[in-house]
Amino acid sequence: MSAWRDEDEMLLQRLEDETVAERLFALLVADRGDPSVRIHPRAGGLVGEVRKLPGGAAAVTAALAGDVAGLGHFIDKVPLARCTPELLHHLALFHAKAASALESTAPDLAANAWVWSLASWLALGEERAYLSRLEEAVLGPSAAKTAGIPPERVGHELVGELGRRADAASRDLKPAGTSALLALARSDDAAKIASLPDAARQRLKVETNRRRNAAIEGALDVIREALDEANVQGELTTKGRTLVLRAVAVWTWSGHDEQVEHFVVGQLERIGWELYRERNWSALRYLLDPFKPMMETLARRVEKDPSQLAYAAGCAQMFVFMSETDMDPRTKLAAAERAMKICPTHRNGRVVLASMLCDNALDLLREMTIVKRAADVERAEAMIKRAEVLYPATRELDAAKKKLEEVKTKVLVSW
Repeated sequence: MSAWRDEDEMLLQRLEDETVAERLFALLVADRGDPSVRIHPRAGGLVGEVRKLPGGAAAVTAALAGDVAGLGHFIDKVPLARCTPELLHHLALFHAKAASALESTAPDLAANAWVWSLASWLALGEERAYLSRLEEAVLGPSAAKTAGIPPERVGHELVGELGRRADAASRDLKPAGTSALLALARSDDAAKIASLPDAARQRLKVETNRRRNAAIEGALDVIREALDEANVQGELTTKGRTLVLRAVAVWTWSGHDEQVEHFVVGQLERIGWELYRERNWSALRYLLDPFKPMMETLARRVEKDPSQLAYAAGCAQMFVFMSETDMDPRTKLAAAERAMKICPTHRNGRVVLASMLCDNALDLLREMTIVKRAADVERAEAMIKRAEVLYPATRELDAAKKKLEEVKTKVLVSW
């Protein structure tokens, strides 16, 4: 009689599954995660469930032989709709553990793990029966009805946890908050992976947006409070730049969220107009310089998305300020043109660009003291006509028109 029993075979397989699960976790986290975060031996159940899938046993055997990446690819390609509830449960916990290991050191990777964990919980919630049975087994039938979480709300529990993680990091801007915010921003991805119905997807989006916005507002409130205090003390123009600079860190922490961009535009306008009225061009230029990448990002959003129209005027004003303070004639004109592209009806932008066009036309015409080139005359005339369309009351317009007529009548045409 053989000494090898069925129980021994089951034990061996369980140990192999635990080994594969540990290798899979190590592959996912690699050397970028917190080494103190380890998976529980029960995570081997994930591998056991994978074995039951078509082709799963072969993928696990290959992983035992060293091809752990192949198993990872195999699992990623399996639609969640084809997974057993037990496998979905294991995937939700496994990805959440990976996210916890990565959130302080690799926020982007942690966010991706959170998305997969959320997708798994959402898919499990849609199945409903498994979680209902589990709650009854743990709490008892009576308590499950009163204290249990409805299966379809389980995914939202993770959303709440991500919101709390983001809130907790909103003042010190820890990377763990970044991973949570990035994951909340990708709720559509999680819903798509989970094949969530449209109505449930919309509810999820509302909840994730609310949690995300609240955390970002918490980070911005720190700056807002400091700016209000500086304003009360009459120190807004002297201390404002330093205080708003923190928003650059918040912008990075939040994954370049547009909410931060809108906040910064409002604060820069507030400070910028004070400096503008003082004609303190160097201070205004110094104020704007650190925020140019942020303003460029917002400008692209406004140009591409009609729903951003409400933010066009504020964004355009930033480029007007940049134009007014730029020392290089070429980039000065480019900033004014950009303001008009962002918001064609922006009054200040029209005034500045019209004035600049008249100045450029005058510079070109003043060079024509003896001879003139027809192409240059036409170019100057086009600039003057455009300036008149943009802002008929431009102060330099009459002088530009007068110089144009003078050149047309008194200077010889060369070519």
